[in-house]
Amino acid sequence: MRRVPLPTQTIFLQKLQAEPGKTMHARYYPMFVSLERRVCLVVGGGPVGERKIRSLLRYGATIRLVAGELTPWLQAQCHDQTVFLVGGTYMEGYLENVDLVFAVTNDFALNRLIAGDAEKRRLWCNMATEPEVGSFIVPSIFQRGPLTIAISTGGASPAVAVRIKQKLEREFGADWIVMLQLMALLRTTIQSKGLESPHNQEIYREIAALPLLEWIRSGEETQIIRAISENCSPWISLTEINQIWNEAWKQSS
Repeated sequence: MRRVPLPTQTIFLQKLQAEPGKTMHARYYPMFVSLERRVCLVVGGGPVGERKIRSLLRYGATIRLVAGELTPWLQAQCHDQTVFLVGGTYMEGYLENVDLVFAVTNDFALNRLIAGDAEKRRLWCNMATEPEVGSFIVPSIFQRGPLTIAISTGGASPAVAVRIKQKLEREFGADWIVMLQLMALLRTTIQSKGLESPHNQEIYREIAALPLLEWIRSGEETQIIRAISENCSPWISLTEINQIWNEAWKQSS
């Protein structure tokens, strides 16, 4: 009796059987996810694995690591139980009760095996050696305070993604941090006044339409406070707006 592959296995095999040398431009759905209290399995303890884990820890992930050899930094993290070393050799059972999988060894066949096992379990898997074979890719990102910008070329050219990132880093400076902190504090204060949602939205739009960045760059503090006060009166007092402005600068420094 001929065995019929499951639909998810068929899709995975189609990825692997793509024409050699043919670029696969997958259409990735961009989204931001919270990794707090999420378990990430990382297979591979070399420099690539270290970079992945450093990034994952910054976002609150719980790390389970499978690796025969570890970089010195990873050895220290395992010793301090920041990272949990669960084994030296990959086994499918390590996929139990995890949320994300990172196959970051330098062994193409092993990474494909991990990705295939993850596909069967409907787990998201990121592959270091062949990103297009995995089910998700990690974009190039940079942050300015609460602002996070992610750049992806769909796997076409990670090097170009880095160039785009460098260009955006020059364009989005510290003034954006001040503006976003200011907007966040204003939003919280406006919401606390108990106004109807449509009224809140109107105030947000009016403030967002102000040339705040230009005023911040030129140091026009008086103009900023006056304009915001005109939009928020009578619900937020001038004293409150001054306090919000000072707090925005404090949080941005």
